[in-house]
Amino acid sequence: MSTQSYGRGIALAAAGMLVISPDGLLIRLLDATGPWQLVFWRTAFMALALAVGLAIAYGGRLLPIARALGGGGLLAGIIIGLSNVTFVGAITNTTVANTLVILATLPLFAALFARAILGERVAPRTWAVIAVAFAGMVLIFANSLGGGSLTGDALALLTAALFSLGVVILRRAGNRDMTAALWVGAMVSALIALPLSLAGPSGLSLSGLVVPAGDMAILALLGLLILPLAFTLYIAGARYAPAAEIGLISLLQTVLGPLWAWLGVGERPAAAALAGGAVVIAAIAINSTLPLLRRRRRPA
Repeated sequence: MSTQSYGRGIALAAAGMLVISPDGLLIRLLDATGPWQLVFWRTAFMALALAVGLAIAYGGRLLPIARALGGGGLLAGIIIGLSNVTFVGAITNTTVANTLVILATLPLFAALFARAILGERVAPRTWAVIAVAFAGMVLIFANSLGGGSLTGDALALLTAALFSLGVVILRRAGNRDMTAALWVGAMVSALIALPLSLAGPSGLSLSGLVVPAGDMAILALLGLLILPLAFTLYIAGARYAPAAEIGLISLLQTVLGPLWAWLGVGERPAAAALAGGAVVIAAIAINSTLPLLRRRRRPA
């Protein structure tokens, strides 16, 4: 792997996580949207945006694009779509802090899956950074941990495993555009969330999809712009850098989320949270820059 390719992968993945980092703040601003309504509208809008983007890029040939994914790309899309659903199941069955700390195991799963599926070796420094980053995540949410349930915690762990597995399978495709897999994933999530959104005390009802106009504007912003752009950048980065290191980059979203909440709604993070965030960011920065520095120092 060349220095240029590695740097491109890290930069693309980091850009994706920066784009999606205000996600938590925007969700906090929702007034009366239920969890399954949130999943449906976010992913339905995302599927629409990706479909339009793919149609423009490839001359309207959506079905051939989907077929070109092959079995691996289709499977990865379905797995990523399922991870959206299990994430909501985690959030609604355990505490947010528990969910986010458990999701910090994503780099570990990515490393294990990449080793098993791709034969990628993980550098000792990356294992060390994964451990340090996890400790930083625990420090961020130390005051909020506990009070969850085994079901919710297990779903959070399953979410980390599913998402990292999907990314590793996409990485196996090599240097190919796998944006269509994200479209498949968004469609899967929306189709699963649709009946759960419609379900009510008296059966299925279209009223289950109705949300306030202000909420719909936020959901449209997320689904039509932020999510498709963020995940397209992140998945593109996975084509160029090792899966474990791309998994580490995903923690930037969780670390930056509380800062957006501080700026947006005045939720000042505790000193421990700021310290933990600094640890995670420093660990990721060191892990990402050391390979670049070493490669540049090698003689021609």
